[in-house]
Amino acid sequence: MTTVVRGRIDNGRWVDQELIYRAPKDTHTSPHHHFGTRIVVRDGYLFFGVGDRGRMDQAQDLSSPAGKIHRLHEDGRIPEDNPFQGDGALRSVWSIGHRNPQGMVFDPENGDLWTAEHGPRGGDELNLVRKGLNYGWPLVTHGINYDGTPITEKTSMPGMEDPLLQWTPSIAVCGITFYSGDAFPDWKGCLFACGLVSEQLHRIQVHEGVVILDEIVLKGHGRIRDVVTGPDGMLYIALYRERPRQAWIKRLVP
Repeated sequence: MTTVVRGRIDNGRWVDQELIYRAPKDTHTSPHHHFGTRIVVRDGYLFFGVGDRGRMDQAQDLSSPAGKIHRLHEDGRIPEDNPFQGDGALRSVWSIGHRNPQGMVFDPENGDLWTAEHGPRGGDELNLVRKGLNYGWPLVTHGINYDGTPITEKTSMPGMEDPLLQWTPSIAVCGITFYSGDAFPDWKGCLFACGLVSEQLHRIQVHEGVVILDEIVLKGHGRIRDVVTGPDGMLYIALYRERPRQAWIKRLVP
């Protein structure tokens, strides 16, 4: 099960490690996939995602950490105003119904929390995550099982949050970021999303809660794991290839 620690980097060494989060032992599972996770910090709170661990029904089970976004204080304490306080509910949970969050970022303009999540066969999602809401997995999805059989006929349902954007076929969406530099003035404030299987970098524009543009700005250079705005205002991407195994950090310039 996903564990979170914190520490410091001192002269290139990892030191002063502290345990921040470890799921209860009775919630640990044996599958070796869908761990999540990304970590983001804002205003003294730490948010991270845990995937459904290959057992999709856990995403709707409040007693399981799987398929959830979690919220803690930076030192690992559980905030008193987290939304789920009932008997059996894990109090670290912030939102439910997530399949496998692989990207997470705060909008620097308004503090909104965004996640990018792997769907099954189809149905990768870009979600705007709010306190206490249900994002539907596996009760609603645009994807199907890998063998071609349906998971559910429903792509939307009352009480479930629809994705702002979904990719079918899947791009294997991964890291996301908001561009905040000055080197690409027309891209400032845009959301960038990485694709693993698709080997794509997407630029996404959102206006009043609606995606109005999703364009591919880079393709075919390898599986893109993450993207960030550098201190020089350029975009940096982490990407790799399986065969032959190679990995790079590359810089995008105007």
